[in-house]
Amino acid sequence: MWSNAKVILRNGNCRVSQLSGILKVHTSSSENQHVAALEVDTVNVKQYNEVPGPSAFELVKSSLPGGKYYKKDFADFLSSFRQEYGDISKIPGVFGKNDIILVYDPEDFKTVFQTQGQYPIRRGVDTIVHYRSKVRRDFYEGVIGFADQGKSWWDFRQKVNAVMMKPQITRKYVPSVDEVTQDFVKRLHSLRDKNMETPSDFYAELNMWALESIAQITMDTRLGIFDNTTNKNMHSLMSDLKVFFDLTYRLNFQLSFWKYFPTASYRKLTQSTDNMYKVIQHYVNIGIRKIKDNADDEENEGVLKKLLEIDPKVATIMVMDALFAGVDTTSTATFSVLYVLAKNPEKQDKLRQELMKILPEKTSPLTVENMSNMPYLRACIKEALRLYPVTFGNFRSTGQDLVLKGYHIPKDTDILMGNQITQMEDKYFDKPYEFKPERWIRPPNSKITCPVSATSHPFSYLPFGFGTRMCVGRRFAEMEIESLVSRLVRTYNIDWRYPDPKISSLTINMPIGDIKFRLSELKE
Repeated sequence: MWSNAKVILRNGNCRVSQLSGILKVHTSSSENQHVAALEVDTVNVKQYNEVPGPSAFELVKSSLPGGKYYKKDFADFLSSFRQEYGDISKIPGVFGKNDIILVYDPEDFKTVFQTQGQYPIRRGVDTIVHYRSKVRRDFYEGVIGFADQGKSWWDFRQKVNAVMMKPQITRKYVPSVDEVTQDFVKRLHSLRDKNMETPSDFYAELNMWALESIAQITMDTRLGIFDNTTNKNMHSLMSDLKVFFDLTYRLNFQLSFWKYFPTASYRKLTQSTDNMYKVIQHYVNIGIRKIKDNADDEENEGVLKKLLEIDPKVATIMVMDALFAGVDTTSTATFSVLYVLAKNPEKQDKLRQELMKILPEKTSPLTVENMSNMPYLRACIKEALRLYPVTFGNFRSTGQDLVLKGYHIPKDTDILMGNQITQMEDKYFDKPYEFKPERWIRPPNSKITCPVSATSHPFSYLPFGFGTRMCVGRRFAEMEIESLVSRLVRTYNIDWRYPDPKISSLTINMPIGDIKFRLSELKE
């Protein structure tokens, strides 16, 4: 046990030394010279094995039929740990998995993020790593993609950042994404029943819209999902994506023996991933041919062309990762925004007033210029993602020894930060269960960038993560959501007339069951 020690935590790359009973963490940062320091009192620090939580045997027993964790989804399972063990707890590693430390304090989130080092580690997708590094090593060798770690991850991310994170490239896609959105709105209009309600599988429709949008962005081609719903490739891809998300959660976060022998579920996951690779490669090849056919077109400077110029393998893997990470996440986020607006008609009306200025006619184009002036829309999106986040929180491994909640947490320990819980606590957000987009609006002539940041902890709300491993597709996801919400709110009055939807928490949160809105067309 350490005594009379103080840990100095700083942002950037770290080195650790211990002199005279004092653990010092020295940091430097080539990216940011404005380094803020934290001081954490570690007097009477407790050891790692004292972190509250069940034993491995207790966890396995409780996860079997009749146990308290049996068939609980991810969010319910993690919330039960908070209730039983408090503000820090440990999920013991079983069947080849690592321990996971659960924390719910934004100050702990800050500590973890600010000491994660040059190559942040985010585990949790071992099935993907195994598939790419072992099963299909012939293709993925050297470029595993978003699930990789260390220097090879950094090399991949740097190449992708050069394209995906540049605002000028994102802006090029405003017209084409809006075109996809308008086609989707026309489709919804024709699918409404006599009560002006969407089909009950509205979430599946959102998946198709998100897939078509991502394909337009990453492959420079339309898949034609809205024109030909019997397309075998599309039905296969959508079906395999569902299998991918379901089994990725079950194999990585529930009890499974797949690391010891290829279980039926792992074989099914492998087959679905193989199927997706074939379909995606088919459309990437179409995009490549399109680029070659239009080689002299100076306007053709999109994502796929830029990535192909950097590295053809990186281009293909980035397209695959964009589909894995972008279809259900964007669909869920968009559903959340539409749902809270439907449940809060006065906020929907306020948003519509803003949109009437941007889109005086229903068919007025969305442009880079008019999309830059939508503060209330962006506030609605932020507030919706606070109330109904896409994921439970953020996952990282400690970049060095830390002290969290008075416990010594060794380097390379997996940490799950429960933002979904902190976002609903009144000590961070006033009246947290209310939909209040205004909390994100800067008052006129105010020097405060955002009112919430002045009153709540900046690490309490991180919908896209933080640091160098934050969501690489954030700019595109926000553009897609803004486009569809704008079009639907400008065209229809959106109502929700049913009980609250059930949210299933797998690797991401998503609505399940009958999901449908009433879309009443506006007169003007």
